[in-house]
Amino acid sequence: MPDAPPRRMAWLDALRAVAALLVVYAHLSHYLLRGARDVSAEWLHAGPAGVMLFFLVSGYIIPASLERHGDLRRFWIGRLARLYPLYLVVCAAVAVAMPVPLTGGQMIAHLTMLPQLLGAPLVTPVVWTLGFEMAFYLVVAALFALNWHRSSATAAIVLAVAGVVLAPLSAHAIAAPPLLVAVMLAAGLVALVSRRRLAMIAGAVVLLALAGTLLVAGQDRSHVWDGLLIPAVMFVGTTIYRAENRQIPKYRAAAAAGVVAAALLVNWFAELVSLHALTPRYMARSVITLLVIGGSFAIGMACRHRRVPRRLAWVGVISYSIYLIHVPLIGLLAPALTTLGDRLRGPVELFAVAGFLGLLLGLSWLAHRYIELPGQRLGRRLAPSQRLAPGLKLAPGQRLAPGLKLAPGLKLAPGHRLAPGEKLAPGPGLATNEDDADQQRKHRDAAEEQAVGERLRVAD
Repeated sequence: MPDAPPRRMAWLDALRAVAALLVVYAHLSHYLLRGARDVSAEWLHAGPAGVMLFFLVSGYIIPASLERHGDLRRFWIGRLARLYPLYLVVCAAVAVAMPVPLTGGQMIAHLTMLPQLLGAPLVTPVVWTLGFEMAFYLVVAALFALNWHRSSATAAIVLAVAGVVLAPLSAHAIAAPPLLVAVMLAAGLVALVSRRRLAMIAGAVVLLALAGTLLVAGQDRSHVWDGLLIPAVMFVGTTIYRAENRQIPKYRAAAAAGVVAAALLVNWFAELVSLHALTPRYMARSVITLLVIGGSFAIGMACRHRRVPRRLAWVGVISYSIYLIHVPLIGLLAPALTTLGDRLRGPVELFAVAGFLGLLLGLSWLAHRYIELPGQRLGRRLAPSQRLAPGLKLAPGQRLAPGLKLAPGLKLAPGHRLAPGEKLAPGPGLATNEDDADQQRKHRDAAEEQAVGERLRVAD
């Protein structure tokens, strides 16, 4: 079993693994382990628990990634290189193996990675979550450009309140044309990464308006009750990150988490009322599901300085591949899985489950090794060199990322200065030419994802 890449936060990989396995169980148990599902489904929503845990981890990670880069262009190149290659390959493979007729507009909707928020039929069901990931990236990047990125707790609370108030109104209240959304998205991103202040502000406003409109009025009916609460959960992860790193008081993070948790329960209970199913058992299931989400993350944080089981961390490393591949694989094997589920009972059924998981993990490792990692390496090669931009200075309390310093012979351009008392961290110099940059990129490629400095040690 290969080791987890160095300098990663293994506890977050372990949480990704738990989230991925919960989602796989939720889908596989329609075919195998149906007896276990009949019991567990009465007390736990395994799929939503796993997905919300993924969102909580993403909310913790993304601001750290953005602030490590300190540059929106590097951030977006890194994010797109991280997500798009496997996403496009899986969508294309599913479209070929299980033909799904898509119009030109629906194909564009998938290319934006916002198909569910644009009302397009999904090539494979699990990609709905990526639309919320993309919307969260748009909001976070826009807030960063506007220098509002420290308002994570406020964002979480506002989204939670809006999620409760607007839930009955958000199911496809608008039908946004995919081509128009794609044009606005492209224009907003180009402006956002232009490094020209006025253009960045304009791009941030466009992207905030786009993401906000889609989240408020573009929800699919299946997510009318939790659509706005998903980014609220992600911002809770962000507030936890900020509180842990003393950027905000801990009571603010606790308040945001409490408000979002209460909003989730309110909307889940409201959904039960709409289904005429508000029974004590289903209310208890909602509470237990919420406790599994928050409890898993709390246990992960409590154990963050302890050794994490290597196999669990490895599953977390390939969890993105597991997530995207498992539903198409279940669909492909559905006839055989149904037959096995009908014929096998008791412990013998576990052999079939082990066989499926072995196949899934093998395919996911191959996808990670030959699709995800090359895409990430390409992203690092395309990203601009990490150096101080003209006119930029380090704020009090900030340092250049550990391991970086000004290369010999490199001078600060006019307008550059370090804040009083600042110093440059020891280590390899910043690249001064393309050859140096290539050497640094080769060194960085030894790890799948870079840490957010020695102090934070957070992977993208």
